[in-house]
Amino acid sequence: MQINKIAVLGSGVMGAGIAAHLAGCGADVLLLDILPSADDSAATADPSWRNKLPLAAVERIRTSRPSLVYSQKDIARIRVGNFEDDLSKISECDWVIEVVLEKVDVKQKIFRRIEPFLRPDAVITSNTSGLGWEMLAEKMSPAFKRRFLITHFFNPPRYMKLLELVAGTDTDTDAIVEVARFCEDVLGKGVVRAKDTPNFIANRIGATHIMDVMHLAQEMSWPIEAVDAVLGPAAGRPKSAIFRTADIVGLDTLAFVAETVFRRCPADEMHDRLKLPQFLAQMIAKNWVGQKSGQGFYKKDKETGAILSLDLSTLDYRPGIKFKTPSLGAVKDVPEAGRRLATLVFAEDQAGAIAWPAVSRMLIYSADRVPEISDDIVSVDRAMRWGFNWALGPFETWDALGVKKVCERLAKEGKDVPALVGALLESGREAFYERRDCKRYYYDISSKDMRPEQGVDNLIILENFKCANRVVAKNSGASLFDLGDGVFCCEFHTKMNAIDGDIVSMIHQGLDLAEKEGTGLLLANDGENFSVGANLLLILMTAEQGSWEELERIVREFQAVGQRMRFSPKPVVAVPFGMALGGGCELCLAAAARHAAAETYMGLVEAGVGLIPAGGGCKNLLLQLEGIIRGMHRPIDRIWFSPDDAGPYPKVRWAFENIAMAKVSTSAKEAVGLGILTKADGITLDRDRLIADARVALIKLAAGYSPPAKREDITLPGRGGKMAVVNALREFVRQGRATSHDAVVGEKLAHVLSGGDIPTNHTASEEHILDLEREAFLSLCGTEKTKERMRHMLTTGKPLRN
Repeated sequence: MQINKIAVLGSGVMGAGIAAHLAGCGADVLLLDILPSADDSAATADPSWRNKLPLAAVERIRTSRPSLVYSQKDIARIRVGNFEDDLSKISECDWVIEVVLEKVDVKQKIFRRIEPFLRPDAVITSNTSGLGWEMLAEKMSPAFKRRFLITHFFNPPRYMKLLELVAGTDTDTDAIVEVARFCEDVLGKGVVRAKDTPNFIANRIGATHIMDVMHLAQEMSWPIEAVDAVLGPAAGRPKSAIFRTADIVGLDTLAFVAETVFRRCPADEMHDRLKLPQFLAQMIAKNWVGQKSGQGFYKKDKETGAILSLDLSTLDYRPGIKFKTPSLGAVKDVPEAGRRLATLVFAEDQAGAIAWPAVSRMLIYSADRVPEISDDIVSVDRAMRWGFNWALGPFETWDALGVKKVCERLAKEGKDVPALVGALLESGREAFYERRDCKRYYYDISSKDMRPEQGVDNLIILENFKCANRVVAKNSGASLFDLGDGVFCCEFHTKMNAIDGDIVSMIHQGLDLAEKEGTGLLLANDGENFSVGANLLLILMTAEQGSWEELERIVREFQAVGQRMRFSPKPVVAVPFGMALGGGCELCLAAAARHAAAETYMGLVEAGVGLIPAGGGCKNLLLQLEGIIRGMHRPIDRIWFSPDDAGPYPKVRWAFENIAMAKVSTSAKEAVGLGILTKADGITLDRDRLIADARVALIKLAAGYSPPAKREDITLPGRGGKMAVVNALREFVRQGRATSHDAVVGEKLAHVLSGGDIPTNHTASEEHILDLEREAFLSLCGTEKTKERMRHMLTTGKPLRN
């Protein structure tokens, strides 16, 4: 079977989110819900009233922040209807996803209503967070059971990678395979096959861990900010950590998930910890259930805007506290999550007093759940990484802390070592994972031997290549990998992948090798972000020292590497993901092509620190936009640069809006709309597949590749175009929508994009625009207000409007 049309039954938070993601991935979606209550006679006279609920869901999708779709255009793929008028349309659908109230009887009622309309080859799945397949399929027909699965999406579906797939003993293998394939290949999901146990894998461990930490916080009188400081990014967890995560999820939802395990797993060793702490029960009774009610463990003071924290002992809100310890300070600049977590867990300070009991109890609980919830440790680790955004899953955490070291401490405390961990140690091994031959091997519980990790054969994981001695060059800022078939990969590893001289040097080395003996060069890495831009601290320090020749040298070298990438006889493919800002975006624009992750937040944001792009970003964006605008015109209809074509000004205006407003795409698809990426650039939904897909794209591009010719004929509008932009900018200042220094930066930018002081339309060379970029950049570095912006960004991480 092929999945093209999908029905989503239920338009609440999850139903709308699932429908949005399906549409964003190119599927045609039918979104259905119940009729609204007929309590308004005026409303019932409106034909659209019958579809009020799904229409409201579509509007929520349209206005969602962060956006639930990759592009607003995706919403057009969603049709709406209701259960009374439109159930017959389900017969057009290949896959039907039920997302109604989390009650067995309600779900079964829907199943019985839709079964007559299901196509014989259609698949029906339930998005439940913990109700079992056997419970839901009970009393349903054999034909229904054969095509019934559980597909547990995590919220919000666009951003959360995990999809837990649960099949029953009667489910057809073909249905399982096709749904898994579609979810992985089309939706970009990380599919984990879970057993039919309460809350499956991620929520079984994650929710139990959260509840246990809440009990510990009450018992040990830990302030909630202290817990979130320790069990957040410092420990390789999301910023929301424990208590903020509960607020985001909803305390009532968390209580429901915990209650599912409490009711269905009476023998669970954490059974008592799944009871609601008294403070949590009181909060739910008061409707202090988190973000959706305006307050939970945290709330915003309406008068001051300050974030207040809840005192668990009194249930009073108080000003937040800054929790600092030596170990938290020590891990601040440590890039590896495992090293950070080990430092905290074994620290002899207040952070360690929180981290050790919280983490060790989670490790024991997770090890004791195998094989109950999964037959392999890899699925457990993937579920926690993909579903809770942990940097390390439980068994990866055992390895990071040291299995023997954790067991020794448990023994000192009189605690039992889990049977699975004991079996590992008895086998003579001291870790659940090991890397060799560009692969990761895991401890298999059935054979008690190491087996290669499944489902990753087509992925490129740079860490595996490091262990296989495939690093051909390295310095403090970057590494160069041989990925085979003549493909080299330059990986950045500075802090936040900020571009510096080491990265520039390594790109040159990569080009040397690619041009001498290779196919091409990838700019890719496995970090959190592609690159947040140039090394701003270095720029500020050099400017404050007045070392203008040195600063000009730095800028020239950055421009030179971009030009070399652009004209190299071997193609360079940039592989952006996460943040690709400022100088990182400039490198992408200089590449022969780009292959981006769907979640790419890309833009030339230098104006936020009082600068303009000077690594070729202005010039290359102009050229790219020129190509896009040319492509909008058919030669038989118009002549390029004819009077009704507005001449060279459109690309200048478009580039100015992007740069002066520091526009950042909210997805790779939106970056195409901004002109930062092109329709020819590739997009991969699953971040884990990104480098492998980019490698394939590079090899394809390299066949018959020839670089562009250096442009000497870039048509620019001159002083007239500059003044058109500047006049609009001055009006913004007059209206209070831009500051005086915004105007200074904007005028410099307009000067560069328009080609300088030449009065009329003219042609310019690439080198001329690069000279203008460099001159404007250096002059802005000399202004005190730009230095203020740079200092503010470095100290607060936020732009300054001065």
